[in-house]
Amino acid sequence: MRRALLTGLILVIITMPAAAEIQVNVRTSGAQANAAVALDSGGDSVIVWSSYYTTSGRSNDILARRLDAYGTFRSEFLVNTAREGNQTEPAVAMDGQGGFAVAWHGPGLEEEDIFLRLFDANDLPTTEELLVNLRTPGRQLYPCVAAGGAGTLVVGWESRETTPDGDQTFVYSQLFDPNGSGLGAETRVDTDIYDCRYPEVAMDAAGNFAVVWMRDRSNHPIMARLFDPNGVARTDPFQVNTARVASVTRPAIAMNTAGCFVITWDGDPNRASADDIHARLYDPNGTPLSEPFGVNTMREGAQQWPQVAINDANEFVIVWEHDTGDPDAATEIFARRFGLDGEPLTEQSQLNAHTPGKQREPDIAMTEEGSFVAIWESDDQDGSGYGIFAHVEPPAPSVESENPGTSN
Repeated sequence: MRRALLTGLILVIITMPAAAEIQVNVRTSGAQANAAVALDSGGDSVIVWSSYYTTSGRSNDILARRLDAYGTFRSEFLVNTAREGNQTEPAVAMDGQGGFAVAWHGPGLEEEDIFLRLFDANDLPTTEELLVNLRTPGRQLYPCVAAGGAGTLVVGWESRETTPDGDQTFVYSQLFDPNGSGLGAETRVDTDIYDCRYPEVAMDAAGNFAVVWMRDRSNHPIMARLFDPNGVARTDPFQVNTARVASVTRPAIAMNTAGCFVITWDGDPNRASADDIHARLYDPNGTPLSEPFGVNTMREGAQQWPQVAINDANEFVIVWEHDTGDPDAATEIFARRFGLDGEPLTEQSQLNAHTPGKQREPDIAMTEEGSFVAIWESDDQDGSGYGIFAHVEPPAPSVESENPGTSN
């Protein structure tokens, strides 16, 4: 879960140009990719990403940088301690006091494993690298992490294993206390014989959490399941989307302190090149507060890679990547605000001011007042391959709008 409460961030935003985007990465050699962002209750954000190195035996490392509530960056720093191989796909979560946790996958005991490291509000590590997964056969990939009000963490990931029934992909989760000690055994989230991929997690103030993932079948259903603070399932897995999704997609989820949550995904019944962004709201018990509804208004090309953040007023913002399908054209980053019951509060707006090249794979974190920090990869804007850039947006007043209705 990504959340923050302070007005200090708003003061910073008001003094910035409306279309300003800020370069996050200091190191520009090679590609900077797979960025993620989280906010604390003081308005500070931490941005993490993977940075490509050409050193022999070394590939990507995980870097991080804090942007405080006054718009000032701290120094860029290295998250991982093991330097060999490919450390990548980072995820980040923050507690209310500014401490944070970073999860990623990298070379492990057999193939890839999931690692976790905790840091305090001064960006100093409070743990070494921690091995998250207890099962090490196969490939452990695509971690996600969320934090609760009491400092409990949940890490989720995808596990690709060889079983008596053949190669299969499962989703697992593991709880950790604020000191990085595992709480109980890792839990298999899905109960399906079909491959389950690309999990995301979100947690409320009491430590209840939800996991969302894509079931890899011909219609690619988006699935979710709720758990209590001890990791005991509160629901069976349930399907989120009501319309077929023709292509592989990565869903996203955000939850507020009371446990209300929103899930978003991209898809089209027939082809990926026509993907739109969809979303659905739920109460803390997993009861839908809306039917699936459409997010984007521009229908040309593919709308993909959505991410979402929500506050306690059930206002949420969804950010995504727009691709026209023209290999010679740029891709852009768009966002749209929604209120209670999924009514749009604004039209969709383009966040990136730099338009040459491709802008891709955004993420977002949001304050209680409605300010947000969005980040993405931008091609050659930092002078050397992809770099990480951030846009800071103030709250927006509500506008009258029709209910978005259901998706097609």
